[in-house]
Amino acid sequence: MSSTTDITFKSVFSLMLIVNFLGNTLVISVVVRNRRMQTPMNYLLANLALADLLFALFFIPRRLLITEFKHPGGWVGDFLCKTFTHANFSWIASVAAIITLLVVAWERYHAIIHPHNSRGRMTKGRLRKFLIFIWISSVVFLLPETIVIRYDEKKPACIFDFPDWLGKVDATMWLFAIGVFPLGAMGILYGRVVRRLWFNSDHTTSVSQRTLLKSRKRVTKTVLLITVVLAISWLPNLIYYFLEMFLLINDTTTIQTNIGSSETLFRVVTYVFISINSTVNPVIYATQDREFRRHMWRLLTKCCGTRTNKVFGQLKQSGAFVTVSGAGIALNGVGMECKLQDTPNHLEYCKNT
Repeated sequence: MSSTTDITFKSVFSLMLIVNFLGNTLVISVVVRNRRMQTPMNYLLANLALADLLFALFFIPRRLLITEFKHPGGWVGDFLCKTFTHANFSWIASVAAIITLLVVAWERYHAIIHPHNSRGRMTKGRLRKFLIFIWISSVVFLLPETIVIRYDEKKPACIFDFPDWLGKVDATMWLFAIGVFPLGAMGILYGRVVRRLWFNSDHTTSVSQRTLLKSRKRVTKTVLLITVVLAISWLPNLIYYFLEMFLLINDTTTIQTNIGSSETLFRVVTYVFISINSTVNPVIYATQDREFRRHMWRLLTKCCGTRTNKVFGQLKQSGAFVTVSGAGIALNGVGMECKLQDTPNHLEYCKNT
């Protein structure tokens, strides 16, 4: 690998690692720390953020460090291939992210097309089962690859120790089970949802119904954009792997990815696309969803030590007085305590003291 190419790829991966870690940590924190944000949809988005974060932590550092050390052989080399150097944990996380988006599409479909059908409603119990299913199925999908992968000291590289026909089966499973089928199913579900929200929705004059419709459109646009980015980011890699296993492509442009070994340039470019996918989702939340943007900004301002409404003092009126300190209000004499949000003119709650 030339020095310029090496520096370029490492700079891109380093930037994505920083943005990914900051953005996805913010998304998870927003859902965990704010009761108003703890809806089934937001829990699914937090699970997606967790999958994206794990993908980056196990995949991007590998791309940065793989040219800096000589891979050991023997059982140590096999163990490293099964864990770190082949990035199996990152692939488990990526499969979990795709299944999570499929569940999100299913939730949107039932919430909008069949809003009164309790069988399709995303309850807490059903959500918990879905989350367990997502991660178990992701581990099971990657289990065969984890078993057969080993380190070949002659190449030197991590290789799948199975016959050619089994490699073709593996590539086919990735392309269709992780790519074509989920994206096709999401396309059908979102097609029905978009048709209902934008083309067949009732033109009601009710303020509450208009507000609900606006909220549903906003959430649907957000998850639909995430799905489109997923398709653009993942399909090149899945198609390339399929064509490579079936010997339908002969890419001879290689770059060094380990001491003594090389990798096709286009494959590395597809890895960049996959990494971008796990990085941009928090940016989509911040630009498309006002609630996420507001709560993410609150967390950032807290981390930076700034507050928007630090006021100290007392307001006396009718025998009672209000004590304002930071984000808290104590209504002395009337037995009430209230809490302000960090944005001006927003009251989070009031309770009896």
